[in-house]
Amino acid sequence: MEFIVFCILAAVALVGAILTVSCASAVRSAMSLILCLFAVAGLFVLLKAHFIAAMQVLVYAGAIMVLFVFVVMLLNLSPERFGRARVTVLGVVSGLAVLLVAGKLARTIVMVPPDASPAVPGQPLGPDFGSVSTVGQLLFKQFLLPFELTSVLLLVAVVAAIVIARQRFSREGQQP
Repeated sequence: MEFIVFCILAAVALVGAILTVSCASAVRSAMSLILCLFAVAGLFVLLKAHFIAAMQVLVYAGAIMVLFVFVVMLLNLSPERFGRARVTVLGVVSGLAVLLVAGKLARTIVMVPPDASPAVPGQPLGPDFGSVSTVGQLLFKQFLLPFELTSVLLLVAVVAAIVIARQRFSREGQQP
């Protein structure tokens, strides 16, 4: 039963990710990303990392996606402003790289026996795996710098969106 739920959640996450990058509307892309993030939270639940699943929903599907949708609405992005898509060398190389990674991932999935442990080989999951204290210890000791850099990056993204929107409004002669 767990394998069936995993396959369903993985398929939903994959469809959400594909829709995120393929939708013409920025708002639809953001909503597809939310779908993908909820599916990933479900995968965390299957790994018995309930705290991480809750944080996935609260932080990413909640706060971060509200920020993304706010920026998308602020910039008022429309498909007409971007013009027609063109095939470029970078696009072809990127597509080939994606196919290569997908092939390697598919090969790995096929090669792993169904009864394999989700843990790193040789390291069993501890009883406190995914708990608040374990995540807190890792986040604020081992990964403090990336955590703080992420907050600065989000702040810069919001300020940049506001600057871009103000420049657009000033070019069009409107008041922000």
